[in-house]
Amino acid sequence: MFLFIKFILIFGVFITSTFIGYTLANRYKTRVAELHDLLFALEIFETKIKYTYDSLTTSFLYIADNLKTKVYRIFYVTAEEIRENKNDSAGECFKRVVDGEKIFLALNNEDIEILKELGVSLGQTDMEGQVKNIKLVYNSLKAQLENAKEEKNKNFKMYRNMGMLCGLIIIIIML
Repeated sequence: MFLFIKFILIFGVFITSTFIGYTLANRYKTRVAELHDLLFALEIFETKIKYTYDSLTTSFLYIADNLKTKVYRIFYVTAEEIRENKNDSAGECFKRVVDGEKIFLALNNEDIEILKELGVSLGQTDMEGQVKNIKLVYNSLKAQLENAKEEKNKNFKMYRNMGMLCGLIIIIIML
């Protein structure tokens, strides 16, 4: 009976440490996917501004419908905030939503700060000014994407394997 309980505990420790390793490794993978989605969203937004003349609310809802990661929440919630809150500017709503949604995303602080730059001229400048701001944010996020890919290539396997290795080390110590 004692041997069975010990075996269950050892198995539980191994599974837990492996899960922690995979979770940490997955943040790198998720960040790359979210940055891809943000770049795609900015492309859609630029096209919407240039050619359709839709409102920000309509554009943001369209963008949210076409994204695959949790990044869609930024655009969906911002559209709802703009619709409900007539006193604040669209840029203020966007920045507030980005701050509120960052805990659900794998983006780092630098990514968030760059994204909040999009809110600087949102709805306050002419079409050319907004397109220039979108391109500036797009180029900055593209550089962040390259950094994220490098970090993923460097750290993904390490964290994944480190979880299993730590589990094995703990098992050896327990034996």
